[in-house]
Amino acid sequence: MPTYISKGGKWYPAKEKVALKNYSDKTIKNPSTDEKLKDEEIKPGEDYIYSGPDRAALFELWQNKVEHFGEDFRTNPEFLQAVRNMGYSSYKKYLKDIGFDEKKMEENFAKKAEEITSHDLPKKVKALNTLAGGRDFSGSGQDMRGDFKSPPGFEK
Repeated sequence: MPTYISKGGKWYPAKEKVALKNYSDKTIKNPSTDEKLKDEEIKPGEDYIYSGPDRAALFELWQNKVEHFGEDFRTNPEFLQAVRNMGYSSYKKYLKDIGFDEKKMEENFAKKAEEITSHDLPKKVKALNTLAGGRDFSGSGQDMRGDFKSPPGFEK
């Protein structure tokens, strides 16, 4: 599942860090953007760490032949019309009135761009294992399995 981060209405791939294996029959260079991992040579069958833009998000962007999804809200015609309808002469005055801080938006984007989406396996939950094991709660432990015996107290 691809992950994205937003900057003013434009959506860019989030950063991910994941363990991979070189399934090709050739030695490859690590495609990570992390300077420590970049250009590391990985032999066929060898495990390696990828750290860089979310690969699923990059694939979606490539399929759509775009660099990002969405558009800057400040150039969106619907947003600009809504601002005019509220009686503002410019969107800058509107943003000032609602307390929008562009520097804070930039800082939040930079912070989120550094966060890594980990693809760790989820931890097993005991209740799911119990339910998946076929436990039956309908007879409160009085159910009979495998033969046609009567429940206790109803013998003939």
